[in-house]
Amino acid sequence: MRIEGGAATAGWSDQDQDLTTTTVEAGETTLAQVAARLGVSAEDLQSANPQIANANGLTPGVEIHIPPISNPSAAKADSAEAAPADHVSLATSKRMEGNVDAIIAKTALSSAWDSSLNPSDAGASPRGGIRHEVPAANPLGRGPAPGVEQDLIDKMRTVVETPQFRTLSSADKNTVLQALASNPPLTQDKANQTINLLGSLASLSPGDRQLALDGFTATHAEPGYAANLKKLIDDPKFTGLTGAEKTAVLSQVRNYPDAKTVGNIDRMLNKDWFQSQGPEDQQRSLKTIARFSHNPDGDRKIIDNTLDKFLSPASDFKLEWKMIGDGTYGQAANKVLTLSTEYIHAGNDKIPENYDTNRISLNTVAHEVNHLLNNDVPANTFQYFNGEYRAWYVGFQTQHGRPPTNEEAVNQRLRDLSTDTFYGPFTAAAAADPVEGPKLFNFLKSVTGMNVDASNWKQVINSSNPDLWPNSKTSPAPAPVGNNDNH
Repeated sequence: MRIEGGAATAGWSDQDQDLTTTTVEAGETTLAQVAARLGVSAEDLQSANPQIANANGLTPGVEIHIPPISNPSAAKADSAEAAPADHVSLATSKRMEGNVDAIIAKTALSSAWDSSLNPSDAGASPRGGIRHEVPAANPLGRGPAPGVEQDLIDKMRTVVETPQFRTLSSADKNTVLQALASNPPLTQDKANQTINLLGSLASLSPGDRQLALDGFTATHAEPGYAANLKKLIDDPKFTGLTGAEKTAVLSQVRNYPDAKTVGNIDRMLNKDWFQSQGPEDQQRSLKTIARFSHNPDGDRKIIDNTLDKFLSPASDFKLEWKMIGDGTYGQAANKVLTLSTEYIHAGNDKIPENYDTNRISLNTVAHEVNHLLNNDVPANTFQYFNGEYRAWYVGFQTQHGRPPTNEEAVNQRLRDLSTDTFYGPFTAAAAADPVEGPKLFNFLKSVTGMNVDASNWKQVINSSNPDLWPNSKTSPAPAPVGNNDNH
């Protein structure tokens, strides 16, 4: 559906604009079917379209004029145009009210129909990964059921009638209504949280307000997101930021839109380590923490535990940035996680998704924190071997949301621990030790099912055929010893 003259302005001007059109959709052949979709009578639709000679022979794509939505207030407004000059203001106000009714109904119905007519999108993740449910459909499969439809319109009106909504620009009003109508039913909590958020948006610049509304729209006006976004915008740590810093924060609120991520960004603003960073490192921290928090596929328990180490009020872990080099993603010591600027660039964009950025933002953070929590120190022992395996195991679960398989454990970690120029000497020394060696061999047997000893442990790791292992290569790899969830 489109509104002649622009969807953002037509419903909100103080002039009578009911010139709206739609097009015949696939599967519609009669005006009666179009009328059912639009929620108008077939007679009114025929009257508004005298150019259509055959009301039962429509084809997709034909433009249809939508008759004005009848409304007592609108009728009074029309008659008031002939009133004396001192009543012009009242007449204009009433005409505006009629147009508000029209735009609410049309926005609600068109948004709901747009969703319900795409069953292939059921349960899909729109921008930001926020999942939504298919709107309740009527028996014809066209839009929401009548009760849901009227409730949606009524709830939208409660938002429209607030002072917070009236202060918005025409474009912002349209954005808010589209978000509210995009995923019926519109609950009272969603309406209330939206109203509360709108009051805080008034303090933002137009550009920053648009960033906030973009995130709000991406979540379909999810009340938890609206509540946390209001809390962030009202936070003194946020209000005290420069304009550029506010834009950096709200850019990631928009880029990774969900309630938990907004809450974690707000927590980060209150940490001394974040406040002491320069603008570019703050942008890196915002992007990384937001993406790590937002990962819909990762192990939520490990993600939350890891973030608490950096963001809880009483936590004393710190995040810093520098160019590390040598292909290293990050390193940790003395409760400080250092990530390489080589892979996360400054700016307000999303983190580009590739192997390196996925590894550092979804995996390395939890991996290195696990080292800090378990006090892992390089040594010629199985304990150190287990510590390196454990940190990798935790990082893998954090990124992928599942334990690695036996084959993944060998290919992605154990082989490195036996051949890497840094790790290899420690593993070889442990294998040669009469006490530490059997611990290592037993572990390798638990992965592959093969008999492992000092004579073949390297061959088992580096060249054995996973298809011939007694243990299935696709079975979950054994869990390491120690803190496996960063609690």
